[in-house]
Amino acid sequence: MGIHQLQLRYDPVADRLLLSVRTHQAELYRVWLTRRMVARLAAPLRQAVMRLALPRRPDAPMPVPEAQPLLEQVARERPLKDAVFGQPFAAGDQDSHPLGTEPLLPDEIDVRTPATGGLHIALRETRGRRLEMALGDDLATGLTRLLDQALAQAEWALPQPVAATDTGDSPKFS
Repeated sequence: MGIHQLQLRYDPVADRLLLSVRTHQAELYRVWLTRRMVARLAAPLRQAVMRLALPRRPDAPMPVPEAQPLLEQVARERPLKDAVFGQPFAAGDQDSHPLGTEPLLPDEIDVRTPATGGLHIALRETRGRRLEMALGDDLATGLTRLLDQALAQAEWALPQPVAATDTGDSPKFS
């Protein structure tokens, strides 16, 4: 899936975040993210984006836990060369909906950072529908920024993540 655009917005009627993904092939995927899922996704996503910003050398020193909030901020605010945040999301009538028109409501999410770089997110429903996304470093950082903006609109007052040590395991939660 070649991702062309991402949109993450708060829906006050549903009290959920709606993630919309449009591919270069004019495929549209939509995913509801509940407060519960976002509370579980936010910290692993931010930590993964922070790791993407760190040097990828095996001999590179690991930062001390006290530096993690600063590293997260630097990772989130780094320049994104191809991102255009002011461009409207262009969902059209001609878009296909491979998962159907009803948004996916995942009850399980995996977040991984492959050795090749980037971020891999898998979202699954009990009834079998699933969406897997491979995001490059810039797209993963952009998704984190969109999440921060949507959370500010939602006013959910989720607890701030506590700095955690990196175990190397891929976060998986439901």
